[in-house]
Amino acid sequence: MTSKFPVEALTKSRQAFLDLREQILDGRIPAGTHLTLRPIAKSLGVTVAAVSEAVRELAHEQLVDFEPNYGARVKRFDAETVRSQHVLRIAIECEAIRRCTVQIGSRKLDELQAMAEEVDRLVDVEENLTEARQKDLLFHLQIAENSGIPSLPIALKSCHLVRLLAIDEAQDDALPIPNRTHAELVEAIRSHDVDAAEAAMRDHCERSLQLQLRKTFGTIGQ
Repeated sequence: MTSKFPVEALTKSRQAFLDLREQILDGRIPAGTHLTLRPIAKSLGVTVAAVSEAVRELAHEQLVDFEPNYGARVKRFDAETVRSQHVLRIAIECEAIRRCTVQIGSRKLDELQAMAEEVDRLVDVEENLTEARQKDLLFHLQIAENSGIPSLPIALKSCHLVRLLAIDEAQDDALPIPNRTHAELVEAIRSHDVDAAEAAMRDHCERSLQLQLRKTFGTIGQ
C-alpha cells in the first residue's frame, strides 16, 4: 500500500508557503523579520518540516534571505530593487488601467469610485494609515481585475505591491511631487480616454516610488 505521507506533507508545505507569502506581501510579517520555524509551525498548525519547505519556496521567490548562523529573514529591499520593482509595477498598472478604461461598466466604475473615496478619506481625514494601505491594495487590484486580463492582478500581486505602496508618507514641501489621489484616477477612467488614464496612473506610481525612496533611504530617485 502506498503511503499518503508525501502527498499530505506537500499539501501542508504548500499551504504554509501560501499563508506566509500572503503575510509577507500584505505587511503582517515586516521586512527583516527572523522566521523561526517552530513558532510558525505552531501558529499555522503544520509541522516544522512543512514550514522549512515553505521557507525554501519563499527564498526561491526572493521574499526571504538565508543568513549564516541566523537562518531565514524576510528580505529587505535596497534602493535599486525598489526602483526595479516599481518599473515592473508601473508597466502592469498602466496596462491594467488602459484596458479597464475601455471596458469597465458603470456599476463597476461606481464601486471603484467608492473605493477610491474611502482610501483618500482614510489618508487625508482620519489618518488611519494601516487600513488605508489595505484599501489602497484592494483598489489597485480592482483596477487590474476590471482589465479583463486575469494574469494582470496575479502579476500585480507578485511584484511586491504592498511593499511598494508609500501611501503613509506625509506631505512635505521638500518633495514637490504632484499628488494624484485615487479619486482622480477614477475620474481619468471615467473619461474613457486611455492615454489620460495611463498618464494619471504613471504619475501616481512614480510619486509612490519617490515617497518610498525618501522614506526608506532618504533619497529621491530619478
